[in-house]
Amino acid sequence: MSSEYEQNVGKLLAEKKERLEELMKKNPEQNRGEIAMLSTEVETLQSLFENYNLGMNVFRRAQGGRSGLRE
Repeated sequence: MSSEYEQNVGKLLAEKKERLEELMKKNPEQNRGEIAMLSTEVETLQSLFENYNLGMNVFRRAQGGRSGLRE
C-alpha cells in the first residue's frame, strides 16, 4: 500500500541516484559541482521518503486509519 507521494518521491530518488552514479563513474573531477548538488538532493529525498514512511506507519496501522480518506 503506497501513496502517490511515496511513488513519486521514490521514483525521483531512484533517478537522482542513477544520475549521481553515472557522473561518479565518468569524470568526478570535472563534475564536482553537479555531484555535490545531486548528493544533497539525494540526501534530502531520502529524508523526505523516510520521514513520510515513519509518520504514515502509525496512521496506517491504526484500525481503519485510511478508510475515511477514500470515502
